[in-house]
Amino acid sequence: MKNFRLVIAFACLFLSPGTASAWDGFDDATAGLVEIIPDRLPSRGDTVDVRNYDGDVTQTCLVVNVTQNARTVEVLVRSPDGATRMLIMEGR
Repeated sequence: MKNFRLVIAFACLFLSPGTASAWDGFDDATAGLVEIIPDRLPSRGDTVDVRNYDGDVTQTCLVVNVTQNARTVEVLVRSPDGATRMLIMEGR
C-alpha cells in the first residue's frame, strides 16, 4: 500500500500539466503590457505567443528582429495579418 501511494504521487507530479513561463514587457506603440511565451530570448525567425493584458488576447507572431540593449530587449514581431509590433521586454 505504501508503494502504491508513492507511485500515485509520482504519477500526479509528472503527468500534471506544467505552467508555461512568460517574459513580461510592453508594446512600444500602445504602452500596453504584454508577455512573450516561452520565457526565453527568441531568435530571428522564431514564432512566439504574444499575450496582450489589455484585451486578454494571445496571438502567435513571427520574430523579425531582436536587439539587446543595456537594460531592455527590443523584439520586433509580425502578426499573421502582416502588422509589425515593437515589444520592449525586460533585459536578459
